[in-house]
Amino acid sequence: MTSESLPGTPEGADAPSCLERLRQARPNLSGARARVADTILADPWKVRGVAIQVLAQAAGASENAVSRLTHVLGYSGYREFAQALSLDLGKTLGFYHSHPVDLALETRAGTGGVSDLIQRVMALEVECMQDTLTNLSEPALRHVVNRLATAPAVLLVGTGTAAPLCQMLSYRLASIGVAVAWTSDPMMMLAQVSRLQQGDLVLGISYSGRSRDTVQALHYAKSHGVETAALTANPQSPLGDVVQTSLTIFSSAVSRGSAQFSARVAGLALLEAIATAVAEAKGGTSLAALEELGASQGRLNDLPPDWRGD
Repeated sequence: MTSESLPGTPEGADAPSCLERLRQARPNLSGARARVADTILADPWKVRGVAIQVLAQAAGASENAVSRLTHVLGYSGYREFAQALSLDLGKTLGFYHSHPVDLALETRAGTGGVSDLIQRVMALEVECMQDTLTNLSEPALRHVVNRLATAPAVLLVGTGTAAPLCQMLSYRLASIGVAVAWTSDPMMMLAQVSRLQQGDLVLGISYSGRSRDTVQALHYAKSHGVETAALTANPQSPLGDVVQTSLTIFSSAVSRGSAQFSARVAGLALLEAIATAVAEAKGGTSLAALEELGASQGRLNDLPPDWRGD
């Protein structure tokens, strides 16, 4: 560790994660080292595992600047930093979180009962949402919000447990005047994509990033010049390879089975927040129309004051 390294950087199990060190150091960085730090923080997954030359080129800095930054963070060099970053991201995706089946088995073996299991599952959900918020790429988020607000047409695609999220987001966007459609049917995906044009947007949702129909629909859209984006818990997947912009849910290892549940909750919360941001971006008449729609829905859905269940 050099004299420039973070003061009081602890060693061992309680040491701050690689990204935590980088965020702590960022306010004191300038010049080339600041550009390298910003490049990493903007999309850690994009630089995960790349050679030092690739990172330096992406940041518009020298390899020496990258190396100096790793020393500031308390690492012996770029190799140790790269390994720490990969481990950090790997923990966030799955190894750090308990599998929900394990939670149930642990509860059976203990004395906590149903109440303890519910508390632990909810704690896992909250932790997943906190991780997602902490690690979310702000440039990617801003871009997706802007495109949802301005694209002439938006198509949402997802299958299985991703389909309800597409339906929810479609409803929220339609309520503020976005020309949006959604489908979970493989043939309808291709049919809908074939009608889109340049300037439109296809947003796919797949927790594992390996949902065949969703990936194929996005690949088809991209091959026809339509912009693609995705919401996933596994950006290093076939889905991540075919989209231009990816929003990552940091959750359990969803590609390995029933751990999808925590990604669904975080994904739902993120999409709700995105819909709110799109409404704010559109502003003006869209907000007024939303208020009018809400009033109309209240009149249609609410029971009359004199209703009785007799």
